[in-house]
Amino acid sequence: MRKFFLHNSSRTKSFDLNTAKAFATEPSGLGNSFSTEYKESDKGKHLVNVKPNFDPITLKIYFNADGTDGYANYKGLMLFLEECGKSPFLFEYNDGVTDKYCDVILKSSGKSEKDSDGVFCEPFTFERQSYWYERLEGTFELENTSSSRFPLGFPFGFSGRVLKTKKYVSNPFHIASPITITISGQIRDNIRIYIATLDDKIVSEIKLSTNCEVGKVIVIEPNTKKITITENGVESNGYGLIDKTKQSFLYLPKGDYYISSDMTGEDKGKITFTIKRYLLD
Repeated sequence: MRKFFLHNSSRTKSFDLNTAKAFATEPSGLGNSFSTEYKESDKGKHLVNVKPNFDPITLKIYFNADGTDGYANYKGLMLFLEECGKSPFLFEYNDGVTDKYCDVILKSSGKSEKDSDGVFCEPFTFERQSYWYERLEGTFELENTSSSRFPLGFPFGFSGRVLKTKKYVSNPFHIASPITITISGQIRDNIRIYIATLDDKIVSEIKLSTNCEVGKVIVIEPNTKKITITENGVESNGYGLIDKTKQSFLYLPKGDYYISSDMTGEDKGKITFTIKRYLLD
């Protein structure tokens, strides 16, 4: 069964479109659409460009399957959309096999009365801003672990805390995947995160001229081109922390790579990365 959810851009708030309070049906616009550009010459017509030209996503949403009049449920969705504002937010689509996302903005919302049968259903249209994509997440931090070559205990095995500073990542799509970096907790000076080929050639890297302390969160967000510092509930611009001889934001090219950090076992914080890996789905 298909399921649909809405999330704000930071995924701190969500709205479920699969409940008796708000049930989405009759979806359209879930596929892909492209516009083509050709050039005429004396040798004929040649394709020179293909651009995504997505159809809008439309849904019919029922608001009173829970037995209420439905107006409070409708208002709840409108309040969520109002909080998302004019910036793109996330439309999540689960087809029963895969879970995927795209960025959308609200294009139109219906507002009428219940029909003669007492059904409160309104059409909603969302304008797509991106291909579908997967959200791939990973973290660099000290982790509890235990291992042994054979099913034997100490001293033949090992248990403790280890730091894995290298993670394998891949991107099969032709568009580079933006990587959101979140840094929190106690990490020493000159934080560095980089992408390297499988034979350890650096492709791109970010280096910060600062440390990170408990209570501070640094977010490097390529989707909005913003770098922010949040400390004691106060958010400030962190762009000045970036080493300008390196990249400001990370993107994963097509192919197989490692994403790595310069954290050590003395660092008590963590670095989380979220990759927006596009899909032709």
